[in-house]
Amino acid sequence: MEDISMRGAVVRISQDSMEAYLTLQPPENGEGYTLSELVRYIRTQRVTNGIDEAAIQEMIDGGVYMRDVCIAKGQPPVNAENGRYELHFNPDVDGKPKVKEDGSIDYWSIRTVEMVKEGQTIATYYPPTEAVNGMNVSGKPILAVRGKPLQPLRGKGFHCTEDGSTYIADLSGKIEMTNGKIRISAVYEIPGDVGIGTGNVEYHGDVIIHGGIKPGAKVSTSGSLTVDGICENCVIEAGKDIVLRSGVLGGNKTSIRAGGNIHAKFFEYCKVKADGFIEVTYALDSHMISFDHIYVTGKKGSIIGGYAYAISGMDVNVIGNSTEVKTQVHVGVSAQMRQELSDLQKSIEENGEVIKKITTGLKQFELVAAQKGIDVSKDPRRTELLRAKMKTQADIAESQKAVDRLEELVKRGENAKISVVRKVYSGCVVTIDQQTLTVKELQESVCFQKKKEGVVMISLK
Repeated sequence: MEDISMRGAVVRISQDSMEAYLTLQPPENGEGYTLSELVRYIRTQRVTNGIDEAAIQEMIDGGVYMRDVCIAKGQPPVNAENGRYELHFNPDVDGKPKVKEDGSIDYWSIRTVEMVKEGQTIATYYPPTEAVNGMNVSGKPILAVRGKPLQPLRGKGFHCTEDGSTYIADLSGKIEMTNGKIRISAVYEIPGDVGIGTGNVEYHGDVIIHGGIKPGAKVSTSGSLTVDGICENCVIEAGKDIVLRSGVLGGNKTSIRAGGNIHAKFFEYCKVKADGFIEVTYALDSHMISFDHIYVTGKKGSIIGGYAYAISGMDVNVIGNSTEVKTQVHVGVSAQMRQELSDLQKSIEENGEVIKKITTGLKQFELVAAQKGIDVSKDPRRTELLRAKMKTQADIAESQKAVDRLEELVKRGENAKISVVRKVYSGCVVTIDQQTLTVKELQESVCFQKKKEGVVMISLK
């Protein structure tokens, strides 16, 4: 029998060697093709893997000529997936409330603390999947990409099962993830009110009060504080965020201080101070200070009476009311802050001169020691100079820290403005930096900004 290639059988391999194609020409003298001879020929053309004999037989039976038909396919590699963790808690608690459809703020939606229970699964580890090598039509293996395993989770307050797949909380409390490390710490939960029955609360960590804070009580914590009930005539201090879901009836005897942000349903007759922003539905005859921003933008969204100061700016729905109660709002950098910054810078300069004089005095001791060959290390006068130098250096470092903080605040106060979405009533006093404007008549939807000529109103419409 003559060579099959002489009768017009042609094999073509794709560029990636993953498919092979066969073309047949019509047989001469009625001599057809057989499956066995075609398969033998295909193998001589470097196609040894994935041959589809059924497809070849169909070409023979169907008389498929002068057309490429795929008669072999390689197996592509199956790359593995890297190991991964599934976290069963929210690592990004943003502490922001939800806005309801009617425009009011849902303070019960605020979460500053993510809680877990002892024995709860906090994370599951899934190791890399299996990699499967492939092979092209010529029988050459194609290596699959292997999956990379992940390092075990690090942190405190949890353990991992022996198989390394499940992480379980060792205690009930607050869970947080920082720089890839998980930490579970105890949270002090009070089931009811804080008052005579509980005494004052002082805690190093996060506190959740499921009741209110009664008159005369004090709550102090280094962490965050969440209060579900009303706060009345009390003192509240927190190193981090404060969430007051039901608001404050201050009675002019309540003070609130936060090292972070403050969220509250309302303030009435109280003093409030936050290193972060303040967000409240309305404030009545209260004294608010924020070293960031003040947001009073809920459905009521009003500041009525009192004083509100925020360095970076203020967003309010309404300022004042129809009775023209005096309401003072202030943004930007206060004169007191600039004076404090100037005093600190002057103090650093003066202490720098003191350090120079002390250094000169110490060099005199070294000179005497070299000239006379005596030991001056224990001379009480030299010891006193060294103590003075150390104290002055510490004072400079402390002052410089305060200067850095104030300079950051001053920068934050650049271009501060007050946006009033709805109304600002007559009798309101608006201050930006040291420039003041008293509103003489009702204004609607305006923005207060500082220009060369002073504080100006710009329509938001």
